[in-house]
Amino acid sequence: MDFLSEFHPPVVHFAIALILTGVAFDIAGFVLNRESLRNAGFWTIVFGALAVWGAMFTGHFAEELVEDAIKGTKAYELLEQHEEIGEILPWIVSILAGFRIFLNFRQNKKLFILYLSAGLIVAGMVGFQGRLGGKMVFEHGVGVKAGKSSGIDD
Repeated sequence: MDFLSEFHPPVVHFAIALILTGVAFDIAGFVLNRESLRNAGFWTIVFGALAVWGAMFTGHFAEELVEDAIKGTKAYELLEQHEEIGEILPWIVSILAGFRIFLNFRQNKKLFILYLSAGLIVAGMVGFQGRLGGKMVFEHGVGVKAGKSSGIDD
């Protein structure tokens, strides 16, 4: 099942883009009072939640390939933090998506503002998680050298 690790980068980028864009669509739809933008936000957040689960699933396989090779390094510390956040983030995004689905059927301006606030926080969490993954790859070379198992540039 190691081949599933190769799907982690595209799936995770798709998830990041969907979550950030979905929140942006919903903010724009709220501010501009445009139903079409709110509809785009709805579908983008829903599919973003599914993509985040895919990112977690493929991330487990990616982690297994590099974990032993980087133990005891700064990259390993990042990997552990990335994994811990990655295990709770799908649940958090799913709650956000569930809240958004609820609001699609029950329109309430105050609750929508609450959703947008939560959406900004979740978008920040998604961005932070992406930054951790980026640091592992771009600063430590995790998963890109010597058969996807090195990253000991510390």
